[in-house]
Amino acid sequence: MYALLFTALSLSACSGLSPYRSVGPVDEALKACGLGYSTEISAAFKGAFQYADANKSKGIDFSASMQDSLKTQLTTMLESKEVGSKERAEIISSTQACVIRLSDAYRPKARNELVNACIKDVQGRLSGAGSTQSTDTVRGWVVDGEDRVGGIDRLRIKAALHSYGRETQPVSFYCLIKDGSYEDVEAVKVN
Repeated sequence: MYALLFTALSLSACSGLSPYRSVGPVDEALKACGLGYSTEISAAFKGAFQYADANKSKGIDFSASMQDSLKTQLTTMLESKEVGSKERAEIISSTQACVIRLSDAYRPKARNELVNACIKDVQGRLSGAGSTQSTDTVRGWVVDGEDRVGGIDRLRIKAALHSYGRETQPVSFYCLIKDGSYEDVEAVKVN
């Protein structure tokens, strides 16, 4: 009886350690891009992800930073005399666009990234297809408060709407965030 219980307990504990278990954004991206599990390939993508994640606070684009790190690793692999390194480099090179795009999509976004996505959306709605140099622009924005309604975070933004040839107008709107992703913008209703 104890042997059966011990065996069942051991097997259930080991299943959580499976190398095929997805844990992070890179693992999810590797799986979605059809790469399966390779320690060396996974390590290259995870290293590039960590490098890009560390640099995002410096204002560097996440995808570009991850691509730059992978480029450095690919150069090293191609120059290496290690068996199989050239094959791994070819696999990484052929799948990097998919893995980078999905790693960026799966990673949790920082609050400033979500607010920037919202501001960009508002700016696009205001300026339309034209140049931002000849149309209305959102300037001097600041997060003025936040609340949560029905699973949606609402960040209240105060900004200045600058119109060329007219006076600057104060504006307020909500950036709606759901499950860590920017969803939409909503006008602040004045009572």
